[in-house]
Amino acid sequence: MRSRPVLFAMFILAACETQPATKAPTGEAAAAGTPAPALAGKSLNESAPPVDLAAMRGKLVLVDFWASWCEPCRRELPELEALYRRHHAGGLEMIGVSLDEQRADAQAFLRDVIVSFPMIHDEGQALAKSWSPPKMPTLYVVDRDGKIVHVYEGEVKVADLEAEVTQRLGNG
Repeated sequence: MRSRPVLFAMFILAACETQPATKAPTGEAAAAGTPAPALAGKSLNESAPPVDLAAMRGKLVLVDFWASWCEPCRRELPELEALYRRHHAGGLEMIGVSLDEQRADAQAFLRDVIVSFPMIHDEGQALAKSWSPPKMPTLYVVDRDGKIVHVYEGEVKVADLEAEVTQRLGNG
């Protein structure tokens, strides 16, 4: 009979195991054709204002979930920065969402990889739970009406993203 409390305790401990940063424990993943979930947070740049996806309504927005420990993310961020600089004046916005456990890890990474678009830290993985990115990195394309129109799972081919951004901005 003593095995029952032990089994129960093991079950509880297994249920408490932390979920991977890119998987939501409940709910559906944010997907193409659905409204973008809320996304707001304090900027990783201490002097910048808070970031809020809702404030970018009317613009094409790329939302990139990344982490400093993710090698594809490390390769991709400089290319996304270049894309952002090419198209920002034409109406492109971008938000980076760091899934690093520690805010300081993301800030240290961003001292080496400079980006000009807003970056936030997903404290407690609340955004990952509502967006549920399937891989690292995951990039969402959110249209001017706030609807997700494309999800790039894993490292994005920037040429494909460039073509999509150009088309959606009406520049091509």
